[in-house]
Amino acid sequence: MTTRRSFLKGSAAIAASQLFVLPFSLADAASTAPLKINYLTIGADGSIVITSAVAEVGQGTSTALSMILADALDAEWSKVRVELAGVAPEYINPTFGMQLTGASTGISGFHDLYQAAGATARSMLIRAAAEIWKVSPESCKTSKGRVLSAHGKSIGYGDLTFSAARQPVPGKVDVSSVRKHLVGTAVPRLDIPAKIDGSAKFAIDIRLPGMLYATVAAAPVTGATLVKDQRAAIKDKKGIVAVVDVPGGVVVVADKWWRANSALEDLAPEWSSTTHDDVNDASISSQLWNDLSSKDGILAKSVGTPAQAIASAGKTLTAKYEVPFLAHGTMEPMSCVAVVHGDTCEIWAGSQRPDRARQAAAEVLGIPETAITVHAVFGGGGFGRRQEPDFVIQAVTAAKAVPGKPVKLVWSREEDIQHDAYRPAGVSELTAGISDGQLVAFRHRQASPSVLPRTFPAVFAILPYDTSVADGIVPIYSFPNQDAWWIDSETHIRTGMWRSVGASQTIFAIESFIDEIAADLGEDAFTFRRKYLEHDSRALAAWDRLGQLCQWDRTAAEGRNIGFAISHKNEDCLVAQAAEVAMVDGQVRVNHIWTVADPGRVIAPDIAKAQLEGAAIWALSAALYGKITIADGRVQEGNFDTYQVLRLAETPTFTTDFLESGAPLEGIGEGGAPGVAPAVCNALFRLTGKRIRTLPINASLS
Repeated sequence: MTTRRSFLKGSAAIAASQLFVLPFSLADAASTAPLKINYLTIGADGSIVITSAVAEVGQGTSTALSMILADALDAEWSKVRVELAGVAPEYINPTFGMQLTGASTGISGFHDLYQAAGATARSMLIRAAAEIWKVSPESCKTSKGRVLSAHGKSIGYGDLTFSAARQPVPGKVDVSSVRKHLVGTAVPRLDIPAKIDGSAKFAIDIRLPGMLYATVAAAPVTGATLVKDQRAAIKDKKGIVAVVDVPGGVVVVADKWWRANSALEDLAPEWSSTTHDDVNDASISSQLWNDLSSKDGILAKSVGTPAQAIASAGKTLTAKYEVPFLAHGTMEPMSCVAVVHGDTCEIWAGSQRPDRARQAAAEVLGIPETAITVHAVFGGGGFGRRQEPDFVIQAVTAAKAVPGKPVKLVWSREEDIQHDAYRPAGVSELTAGISDGQLVAFRHRQASPSVLPRTFPAVFAILPYDTSVADGIVPIYSFPNQDAWWIDSETHIRTGMWRSVGASQTIFAIESFIDEIAADLGEDAFTFRRKYLEHDSRALAAWDRLGQLCQWDRTAAEGRNIGFAISHKNEDCLVAQAAEVAMVDGQVRVNHIWTVADPGRVIAPDIAKAQLEGAAIWALSAALYGKITIADGRVQEGNFDTYQVLRLAETPTFTTDFLESGAPLEGIGEGGAPGVAPAVCNALFRLTGKRIRTLPINASLS
């Protein structure tokens, strides 16, 4: 059976075998160009410009990749700066074979390529110096941006850059001797100064001469079409330039954004009815549960003889769990700048799929992709949302209507919440077989809408099921008899990638149910898990470290208690978590979250810690409040007053620790999310005796 993990590993192996076949941008022998190789340019002033192939949406990957390359180059960190990549073959993520930022593969996918690029450039610099000094390259070494000879001579990289550019590119470089001055240490992030002083550019910040501004009203129900509007009545309003039909909506273009947005109300678009107009939360929930019970589904994994073990068990336990659709709520709403010049087009976007953005623009304009230039800028939060090309398509369509004029499209917050690509809703039923006080069988059945068929059809075509929405469906524990099944249950609500995607559902169900089994058996929840983790040395080490940090066996303080969870998301790190919870004035208060993560290796500790804690905050928002409500076929929430997120005063304190097992490098951007909801719910049970099986928590408690 082809799994997503085996597919990704195979893709990575293919990419690695082609590492030194990638095109290098080098000067020829007669040129005076500086050394430029793959992701690196060395200036005559000694500056080191590293191009990040990964979109920077706040996660800090551009700094971590720069650390890897700078170590292999033996560069001085103060000389390093980073720029974001446009669209080119060398920026393709080897894990997926496309230019994608996602699935926590930014570091694991590019680590070897960036290390090889740095080592290759260092080798060429050494050879250039050796040629000048007329000594053997083997007699030279480097130190923080300089080449040193055995005879005490020294020359900076900037003074060598032109000579190094004329050196032949080595077919192979040895990276085993790379000295890690930077990797594993705390260094200043390269993107932070510009974000502090305001010079950082997001699409929403772009200013160009003659710029126009646009905003969109999309059909409130998927599939609805525009029947009529009042564009004739607004076309002569001050500042209004154009009203443009776009797929699934209409855009107003004006000289100022607030004029464009205000004109949408006067435009008064009316939409056709659809077959989805009667759909609501209750009907979606009913569909999911009906499909779960009536469809066989697709087998994700089977161990032993689970059906027989459940049938013959002395006792069975069953529990059902449900989670809603969730929005992204990125700090910067969807934004894109586009300008069409005849048969060419330029785009400024913080896209997680710039190659797809370019392809989409070419399709809109009917021109070759090579005629499209994508300028990469920072994205104000991504979480998978900026993999979608919808906002780029709208901006380019609007710019096509006013050729030669830059158009900045910025969604209102209401549009951003109501026309997202949502984390799917889903339901799970879990069954445990118990005999003689022992867990002898475990079954997990999950039903949810899919994501991959729409977002990555080529990837989905070689997978047995949608491993994105069913991520984590197989427990990390060594149960003797177990199986897991995924049931596809489609709705009209558009679904997409979301920080941890399916693991945010499956781990909530599994880790909540493990707690229920332990309670039924009268066993401690921490030690019960431990005995089923003994087969996995990494998981056991993380679990034991978590126990030390949170002092799992301490006497609970009055009015508070602690809950646990563990997960190992696909392509992301193994994470063990605990949460201390209290009830304050009838409201849930999470006081502290402990996290122990093993990503194999830690590249940038400060960034890794921020990622884990940020993921925990993200997940806590969803666990406590997150819910997209469907009524009359459409999303009801419109802004942060109705789609609530965690406030600063509600944010817990954190203890975050790392174990470095030396296992293959894994991601760290999503693994801190899946365990939060079950850990909090398990703590609430110990505190109140009430089980939470439907998220969000506050809605279940009310």
